[in-house]
Amino acid sequence: MTNNRLRISIAGTGKVATSLGLAMRKSGIEIVEVWGRDTDKAMSLAGELGATRILNPDGFNTDVNAVAVLVSDDNISELSLRIPSNIAKFHASGTTPVSDLGCEVAGVFWPIKSINKESVWDGFEGVPVGIEATTDSFYNLLIKIADALGADSFKAEREARLKIHLAAVFTDNFANHCLTLSQDILEQSGLDKGLMKSLAEGLLNGSSVGNSKTRQTGVAIRGDKSSQERHLTLLNQDKKAFYEFMSNEIAKYHEL
Repeated sequence: MTNNRLRISIAGTGKVATSLGLAMRKSGIEIVEVWGRDTDKAMSLAGELGATRILNPDGFNTDVNAVAVLVSDDNISELSLRIPSNIAKFHASGTTPVSDLGCEVAGVFWPIKSINKESVWDGFEGVPVGIEATTDSFYNLLIKIADALGADSFKAEREARLKIHLAAVFTDNFANHCLTLSQDILEQSGLDKGLMKSLAEGLLNGSSVGNSKTRQTGVAIRGDKSSQERHLTLLNQDKKAFYEFMSNEIAKYHEL
């Protein structure tokens, strides 16, 4: 390596690649090269990161600490095979094995954060980051990246990551879908979507202190069938099935 400054290249141009790339550059890490299937996006991201856009993944500069393979989970293994095996690599997937990177020095840098078009610019200050690596030195390098970003790193081998990722799906993906349906109901009725603010803040507080089970309320846990029937009259068939499924799950979980 030519100097002590961390040098990272990026394979990928999506939201994760953009978010991590911007955060790393802001923290003083040099982004050397960017590759992406979409050449326009690769050119644009390389420009934002002060990096060089390369045409083929087999042409990555070997004078880097690592290549960050920041593509969809299903494409990590295939793309990694196209990157020279003598370059260390890491991905940012919560479920993909480190072995899918296909090289001796490999790792995982998984931020437990929803990276969407609203949050892509927010950085990683205080975000938990699960780290796994095939060597101690590469593990320490990934810790160094996390520290530079202000993230809270922790050791997370694959079995732990799988369980944490499953919990994250319930916490963010499923809960966010329910909030989306809630906002649809209010918007379609000409009502203020902000009316759910205090309830949503309660959900956040429950996740922070770990008492989501004991704070469960509502018609399902009370077994209030008449109110549930009134709700069902306001829903189409698909949403009725979802409402009934969720209500039954709450009742079963709390042994009603």
